[in-house]
Amino acid sequence: MNKINFIYFIAAILVAATLFSSCGGKTLDPDPDPYDTEPATPVDKTPKSVYKYGLRELAQANGLLIGAEYTYSEYAQDDSLRVVLKRDFEAVTFGNEMKHDNIVAGDGALVFNRADQMAQWAKDCGLKLFGHTLGWHNQQQSDYLNALISGAKDADEAAALVRKAHKTWVEAMVKHFDVYGWDVVNEVFSDSGDWRSSANTSTKDYHQFLWGSYYSGGTKAFVDSAFRNAREALERNGKTADLYINDYSLEWLGGKLEAICNYAQNNPDVTGIGTQMHISADVPRDNIKTMLERMVKTGKKVRISELDVTLGTADQAETIVYIFDQYLKIVPEAQRGGISFWGVSDKNSWLGYSKEPLLYSYSYRRKDAYLKLHAYLLERSGLDKN
Repeated sequence: MNKINFIYFIAAILVAATLFSSCGGKTLDPDPDPYDTEPATPVDKTPKSVYKYGLRELAQANGLLIGAEYTYSEYAQDDSLRVVLKRDFEAVTFGNEMKHDNIVAGDGALVFNRADQMAQWAKDCGLKLFGHTLGWHNQQQSDYLNALISGAKDADEAAALVRKAHKTWVEAMVKHFDVYGWDVVNEVFSDSGDWRSSANTSTKDYHQFLWGSYYSGGTKAFVDSAFRNAREALERNGKTADLYINDYSLEWLGGKLEAICNYAQNNPDVTGIGTQMHISADVPRDNIKTMLERMVKTGKKVRISELDVTLGTADQAETIVYIFDQYLKIVPEAQRGGISFWGVSDKNSWLGYSKEPLLYSYSYRRKDAYLKLHAYLLERSGLDKN
């Protein structure tokens, strides 16, 4: 490499370092004119001055924390994502980067590089960080865990090694990251409300590992231990954070909703319940209301943790506004854990962009869902509309 090329190489590294470590930058707003929306759904013409407020400010004025999920690949490659996150959201969740198989290597070593870059950027931008997740049956570093088991002299030693590995993992994560809340366990119930086990769980998913199989009391004993470990780790490290149990399909009011609410209500280490709400615009409205009312009765915090709304025969924007409206009406402010979208733009949705489940289009234009949610929050906020 000659001298000139070397200078260019160093300059490129410095530019990249600035991008990833600083909240600053001169990236332009991907949607400077909110009237230019996709899809081209008719919307009321609103004075541009109201867009001096992002969703973040409007949510705060309503006593609500609003957040969004994103991944490292989006963060590293998508300037528009960073602009929108800073403007419209108060909190962030990492899609994969704090999961067990993203932090724990095959030999058990802990690798925080990517999560640390994202966490530092969020901190520099004044964004709060939510921790997802300390215990799940998918995306666990099963290569490492199975090696522990195969190296044990008997089943009792294998179980002890697995329990120790989980406690060590929780301690390391709680100590390393500063978050306002943790998904301590994720998806630990079947749809009928039974504890998840090998009998009701497919074993074909990537890096799957059923922690509960190594506790004498099954998955309930694992969940009890997980919350106890998280609380004790917070105490040892002089930290505070809400501790959530998180699951999907609670809006269908089946056995899972009752099971998760009963468990949370009877475990003092649980401070909140997360309902994912990966839903269609056609979800029965009364189900949402009933779900929130049942969750509030537990006395725990209520968090909509992974919201996205796919297209249906009902109006997507109106469904999203309804969810926010019911949440603000039903959940007392002291119990509000916030509402987080599972993504920002349809471009990067885990469901695929063709289902258009988020507030921003593929090209980061404000969709009708954004505009109607913005108008709803502005109307409730009491902020100046002129």
